[in-house]
Amino acid sequence: MKKSILVIAALVAAIAVSAAELTVDLSQYAKTGGNADDVTPSLASGVLTVAYNFTADWGNGGVEFALNNLDVTNMAFDYKGDAAATEWVSFQVYLKDSKGGLWYSQAADLCISSWNADWQSESYMPADVLWDSSTDPTPAKPFVAVGFLANPAKATNASFAIRNLKLTYNAATGIDNANAEVKTTKIIR
Repeated sequence: MKKSILVIAALVAAIAVSAAELTVDLSQYAKTGGNADDVTPSLASGVLTVAYNFTADWGNGGVEFALNNLDVTNMAFDYKGDAAATEWVSFQVYLKDSKGGLWYSQAADLCISSWNADWQSESYMPADVLWDSSTDPTPAKPFVAVGFLANPAKATNASFAIRNLKLTYNAATGIDNANAEVKTTKIIR
């Protein structure tokens, strides 16, 4: 007697990861940094201008945008500095991880002074920890915020502007196939 059982089972669940893009609403900023009180943001025609007046060396301040726990894989934005600035300004763009660590790209440390008074475009993924804000060797994903900080070496009164801030992130899509048919065939000879 030969028995043969054929079972076709359902795929219970499958998860696919696809890339998605988010354009950040620049009106949803919060002032941030050690000198946040010395920062004045203003939004007009899709451009967020952040004026700052730091009275000490290495003051820092800027804007931050909350993210809804995203697995960010890249960021892109346009920026420019103030033609009236006379001091070199370190400009850190960072992602804040779920433990509060600030991650930026040391290789793309930007300069927002008079020699960057025209719009520049940047695209990169922050990978270096900012000012020892984390003791972890890698970011604790997901990310909860993206921020822009001016950090001049000297007391400075100037501004920077950003526009077209877009984040690429991994979006998981679940496929639930729990209602798939299960067929069983039993053959007895």
